[in-house]
Amino acid sequence: MAPPFVSSTTHTFSPPLQYDERTNEPYLPLLPPFGPRIRLTPPRLCDPHNPTSSPHQIDDDVASLVKYHNLPEIYLFLTGPPRPYTEEYAKEWLKKRRSECEAQLEEMRDGPAVLSGCPVRVIRERLEDGTDVFLGDCFLARSHFPELQDADERQRRAEENEAYEKGDPRIVYSFGMFLAPVAHGRGIMSSAVQSLIEQWAVPLMAARQFEVAAMSHNIGSQKVFLKNGFKLTKELDDAVDLEKLGKGSGKVGLKVYRREITSGEK
Repeated sequence: MAPPFVSSTTHTFSPPLQYDERTNEPYLPLLPPFGPRIRLTPPRLCDPHNPTSSPHQIDDDVASLVKYHNLPEIYLFLTGPPRPYTEEYAKEWLKKRRSECEAQLEEMRDGPAVLSGCPVRVIRERLEDGTDVFLGDCFLARSHFPELQDADERQRRAEENEAYEKGDPRIVYSFGMFLAPVAHGRGIMSSAVQSLIEQWAVPLMAARQFEVAAMSHNIGSQKVFLKNGFKLTKELDDAVDLEKLGKGSGKVGLKVYRREITSGEK
């Protein structure tokens, strides 16, 4: 599949990306039965010095990030970000993520044969009145191998992984994610991961290797990956110190899941 075309003048995209006139941004609809109602979009951060060109009032993601990252239903299952999660941290995080997404959109304008990343990641639900509900985050990035206990080996592997040219089949990709509690149990995150793999990572980034690590008590994320063809490859006891993370006491294990794309597979 050729990379999706993006025009800065007509705001048009070729599939799988689509253009939302209401919000003036691209989006990736989740695969049926969720899309296009549920979609992946860029992060949103209001800039008073550079207001959005959308004719509609669009809320940014600061309040949603602060709300959800301070809920135990969310933070107890994540190795990051820091706790407490502040408004200042959310704004800085959004600035960085928006910059990354804009760079990936700019890369698409150059029309390379292989893309280095995906410009959309925030899960939203479009309601009948046209407003959007923030549901969570699902992103794809090169793995930094958090499951490796030896710090030097972890750094070496991460640097090696970052050094590969885009499209290299040796690149190992990983997912990061969280979902608002109101959206749990609907199959949304499983679809988001499937949509990113099948519509973007494999056909447009030539991704072939995926590896994720989930804390042993994070049953929800483990189910998401099992549904998407990942296999359990490693179990590590006492790999995460919750006290150091400010998320409780004691240590918990990590479970590592892996999926490799075979020839002819989506």
